[in-house]
Amino acid sequence: MDNNETNNDVFFSKEALIKMLEVQGKTVEKIIIVLWQNIIDNSNSIEIIDSLQLRFKDGSKITLGCNENSDGLDVLEVNFIELKKQLEDEFNGKIKLHALDAGKTKMWLGIEGKTLESIQLTKENDYYKSDSVLLNFGDEKRAVSISPSDGLIIDYYDEE
Repeated sequence: MDNNETNNDVFFSKEALIKMLEVQGKTVEKIIIVLWQNIIDNSNSIEIIDSLQLRFKDGSKITLGCNENSDGLDVLEVNFIELKKQLEDEFNGKIKLHALDAGKTKMWLGIEGKTLESIQLTKENDYYKSDSVLLNFGDEKRAVSISPSDGLIIDYYDEE
């Protein structure tokens, strides 16, 4: 499908959609945030959320992050250790990745142990836009979107 046909919108691939369907209904065991830190300029360190990983009690996981073109979300299959080493080597330690346990942060407190009831998307014609996802944990929801300059944006979602 040519993106020009749909006002330059970006859509999830069939593979990403399948992965999202596979984790719905599973119980969250751990929430990991990967933080990207740029310390090239010591007086102006930049930190952004690079990806969000939900790990489930059955051993499965899903990682949401920026797509290859940096214009939408995608389901990622990343080897964190390899990528971390590659970035640190390439930029002489000035760019680092940090995997953080987010389950105890205010944003994610109480989500571990809950069921991911659904991942909701915006549908346009026969395709699902990759501009944002809504993670539905029943009585709690989190919206995840992407900003070209700020990385992943994660926020509480309230339907009121």
